[in-house]
Amino acid sequence: MSEPGAHTDLGAYVLGMLEPPERESFDRHLAGCAQCQAELGELQAAARLLRSAPKAVDPPADLRARTLAAVQSAAVGPEPAAASPRTIRRRRWPSLALGGAVAVAAATAALFLGIRLGGDVGPSGELELQATLASAAGDATAFAEVVKLGIGREIDFRSDDLPILPKGEFYELWFAALEDRPSEPNRISAGTFHPDENGRSRVTLTAAVDPALYPTLVVSAEPGDGDPAPSGEDVLRSAPAE
Repeated sequence: MSEPGAHTDLGAYVLGMLEPPERESFDRHLAGCAQCQAELGELQAAARLLRSAPKAVDPPADLRARTLAAVQSAAVGPEPAAASPRTIRRRRWPSLALGGAVAVAAATAALFLGIRLGGDVGPSGELELQATLASAAGDATAFAEVVKLGIGREIDFRSDDLPILPKGEFYELWFAALEDRPSEPNRISAGTFHPDENGRSRVTLTAAVDPALYPTLVVSAEPGDGDPAPSGEDVLRSAPAE
């Protein structure tokens, strides 16, 4: 069940402004909220523009404050004068679930907060797939976004609760065909990764794969024995993309 007001954390989530407990709570909400998953794609497109931007230069001292004030005004109107610093931080992105004009304003603010004065922004790519992955027991989840860049794909992968594996072992992300089975795997690797000491994973991977042919995302635990074939120990799986 979604927590009250969870939708309003989406903008802060995209910009990495949530505290770890808040991010974990929102990840759980995101796994079951189709509306937030759709909104996430719009705002992460702005984040991809920021990643491709040239080196930032110093902006005017008051630009950040003016930009945030404009977004707040467009989204919810005037703020109470006595709002605490904590309240102001959380209200920077107060109602992104409303979509439309507010989502556009939030994306614009994200570009201003990156502050790039001059230069061209590189291509952001085409958002091709968003997927929520879950374990069979439901005790671990992850979210992935697949962007088409030329003939390849870039995958942004996030998870907050993957167990730490024994030394020498690692997790591997796969694109799997519909007929993929542990006993008869039909999948393409997108790369390997390790969570941090808190079980959090924030990785960007690349793969030469067509999600239309391999529509399911799978995370497996691999033994690090030098064998590139999947171990069959799948820990997370998404529903096939439609």
